[in-house]
Amino acid sequence: MVPCKSAPLLPAAPLLALILPSDLPGEIQISLGILLAELLLVGIAFGVLGIWLKERDVAARISGMDTSIEGIRTANSAPPRLPAIGGDPVSRFVDEVNLMLDELERSRQELQESRDRYRLLFESGNDFLLVCAVGREGTPYRIMDANTLACRSLGYARDELFAIAPRSVILIRGDFKRNDHRLHSADLIPREGERIPVEASIHRITLGGTPAILIIARDVTERRRVEKELMDYRYRLEELVTQRTEELRKANESLRREMRERERIERERMEAYRQIERNIEQFAVLTDHIRNPLQVVQGMADLIDDERADRIREQVRQIKAILRQLDEGWVESEKVREYLERYR
Repeated sequence: MVPCKSAPLLPAAPLLALILPSDLPGEIQISLGILLAELLLVGIAFGVLGIWLKERDVAARISGMDTSIEGIRTANSAPPRLPAIGGDPVSRFVDEVNLMLDELERSRQELQESRDRYRLLFESGNDFLLVCAVGREGTPYRIMDANTLACRSLGYARDELFAIAPRSVILIRGDFKRNDHRLHSADLIPREGERIPVEASIHRITLGGTPAILIIARDVTERRRVEKELMDYRYRLEELVTQRTEELRKANESLRREMRERERIERERMEAYRQIERNIEQFAVLTDHIRNPLQVVQGMADLIDDERADRIREQVRQIKAILRQLDEGWVESEKVREYLERYR
């Protein structure tokens, strides 16, 4: 600390002349002058002591503030508060600093909450997340971050991914559009095992002042397996429909043949029925044609008195027996016709 320089003292005589009355005796004036000088010296000494103590207090407080500020600079948690005592300008300055520290603590907490939410969103979900720095031409050249799912699926620790080129762990094949969103077909390349087919969306971001892209990839292995099963099922269904269509065509062709055969049989049956009716009619006419001449023959035989007449009458009886058989056959034919009429 720089010592405080005291102000030069005025000569005692002129000072006493200004303060003491001039009509006092000389000895009294000298005594009073000495007393006043001593009091003045004591006051000056106390003033200098007070200034030194105040300066020392201010220096101590500033030193304490330096320590607190250094603790604030290195602290990872809530910063300590600067001590403030009294209402002097230094204390008021400390109060202002404490207000700034409170605001700084609120900002730090909000930033920490924002980081926690970012990390929670980054680590949660079933998507692979990769953050890659990009160059001027827009090509990713370095992995800046990856979520736990991506690290576990790729078989790398997060620190190992930072030293690997992005093209070594993800291969972008092409892009396509789905529901007004541009997606990319890609493969994740793990350290061991088969590649993982994914559908990825790419977003441009800035991380820590560095241009980067956020790759959000979703495993489509199960979906492709289901799509393949659906495709195979559709092919099998088409084959089954084709097979059933061919079977129906053959069944229809067989049914048409059967219907044609039934129509032919029906025509033959109707023709047989008509032939039976014609035969029945012919039987009736034939018997009538035979009986009339037979009656004439029998009458002529009765007029002849000769043994030849007996032979004629015998033949007439045989013919009549045959006619009776024909009549019985005609009756049977009538029954057949009635049967056909009922069931045709």
